[in-house]
Amino acid sequence: MKHIYSFLKIFAIGIICLFITPSNTSGQNKPATLDYPDPMATYDYRLSLGYSAIKMPYDIALEGATINWPLIKFTGVMGLPANFLLDGEISTEVITNQFELGVRWVYEFNDKLHSDVGYGIAYLYGQLKEFGYDSKISGWYSYPTIAMGYDFDSFTLTLRGTLSFINSSQSTSGSLETDFAIARSNGFSYSITVEQRFWKNTTILLGFQLNYLKMYYPQWPLFPQFDRHYWIPELQIRFTL
Repeated sequence: MKHIYSFLKIFAIGIICLFITPSNTSGQNKPATLDYPDPMATYDYRLSLGYSAIKMPYDIALEGATINWPLIKFTGVMGLPANFLLDGEISTEVITNQFELGVRWVYEFNDKLHSDVGYGIAYLYGQLKEFGYDSKISGWYSYPTIAMGYDFDSFTLTLRGTLSFINSSQSTSGSLETDFAIARSNGFSYSITVEQRFWKNTTILLGFQLNYLKMYYPQWPLFPQFDRHYWIPELQIRFTL
């Protein structure tokens, strides 16, 4: 658990930096958020580019306690009628790629306190043909999600829980093939994110996510063999474009 505590320390330092960053709290300076449950004008959209640092479990990677597993994420959110949001995300670490598309519905308790519920479908594709390997993986995931967020004017705070299901999966290693087409529960994740205006019209997001999963897709090149859940901490940084 030491690596989780280290991630929490880094996250706490980032939160303090966000709080001491000068910001204008006027209405026009409200952060252009992506994770915070906030309705958007129909067909209005926002884009962001981000990075996640992931600590892989020691059982899977012997250096798991010291490796930051990098994951680049490109995210977009578009407003739809009736408080719906359409969101999509491309996640990549070069040899692993996930393409996700989902819909969320936002409910406003008041001007500050919002929540949303949503459902996303993702396609995973990975290929490793280096270092003597000849392996591929592909499959479909689904992600029901629920969130609660509060707007503090100069920044927003969002708590989000996400379930993970593997709908189907196919993998090959040389001539060996493995596949299944029966949906199974994969675990869950929960996160806390802070979003604040960063510079001009851009917004910075800093988040900590804790995954409790059997199979977190960035780890597939490590060829995990254990049928068990792992705690996998993840630090997230994202900027709107």
